[in-house]
Amino acid sequence: MKNQYVGDIGDYGKYSLLRFLAQQGIRIGVNWYLTENDRSEDGKFIKYLENDSEKIYDQDVFWALKKIVDEHDKDHRKVRMIQDIELIPKTVFFDEPLDETQKSPMERAWKRRIWFEDSQAALAEAELIFADPDNGISYTKTSRKKGSEKYILPEEAAQYYYSGKDVVYYCHKGRRSSDKWNLAKAKIIEYICDARLLALTFHRGTQRSYIFVVHPERIEMYESLLQGFLSTSWGKSEVFTNETVKQYKTDKTEPDLCRRWAMIDSFQKAFPTKQEKETALTRMTNEQIDKLIEASMIVQGKIFCASFKGTGFAAPTIGTLHPKGATLIYNDDGTVTVVSPSDLEERSGNNSQ
Repeated sequence: MKNQYVGDIGDYGKYSLLRFLAQQGIRIGVNWYLTENDRSEDGKFIKYLENDSEKIYDQDVFWALKKIVDEHDKDHRKVRMIQDIELIPKTVFFDEPLDETQKSPMERAWKRRIWFEDSQAALAEAELIFADPDNGISYTKTSRKKGSEKYILPEEAAQYYYSGKDVVYYCHKGRRSSDKWNLAKAKIIEYICDARLLALTFHRGTQRSYIFVVHPERIEMYESLLQGFLSTSWGKSEVFTNETVKQYKTDKTEPDLCRRWAMIDSFQKAFPTKQEKETALTRMTNEQIDKLIEASMIVQGKIFCASFKGTGFAAPTIGTLHPKGATLIYNDDGTVTVVSPSDLEERSGNNSQ
């Protein structure tokens, strides 16, 4: 999202959809995926606001956007204006810009990691996360690449989902064939193995689809809510339509393994070399490292991550006493504990009693 887009025809449909869901009691969190304005013509589709007949779809949203556009030119509109007028009731927002220019791949990945974690904290009270990047979702870019700031990454959608949130993001069909478009809509299931998918498509201006990634236990609720939205003027006039999304699973992997894989996959893509992993781990807190240790599928990965915890002593190799005096203990739940010499002595004493 760019500030210059505020008031565009796409905004009219988007805010009406989110407003409807919020009015039905869904607590929404918006991550704007905010990027800097550019000199493109994007955001110029505001002629609809000169036609009062357009207000039949949603009068409140129509007049709110008209007021913003009438009072501010494209270069001075801000997403904060949408936040300030509480157009989407009881919604929480994350509007920190995602700027990945003029940085090395490693720094882009690290900055984005911090930015994303900040978004999770800001939107912690939300039930449904709406991600609003410039260009939808990308399955080919990583956080290391220039231009990735214009996309939500699938591993980010997965991390929102596995923190207990439902997720909705938009994407464009573009020039894809019908077969490729059907695959693109459903591809997120490769990252979130137990999700259920729904989609609504907006047919004004540039066609865009809103992909809902929903927990199984809430799918019936969202089906009912979206059907309710389609019973409004938006659906009756077919400006919004329901779009079929193929429901499939790539394998029989358990959701917990998918959750763990999503976290490790995100770390591996961001920091692919050993040196970069080491640099990233030295910047992370013990709590962040513990999450990676818990998610790791192999013991060597757990040991590698544990060696960077700020314990005051280094992690040992398997089954040996480290020169600095630390010992590694494998817990029944698969985690690894690094024990200091004093703690080890205390444990030994308790065992001998």
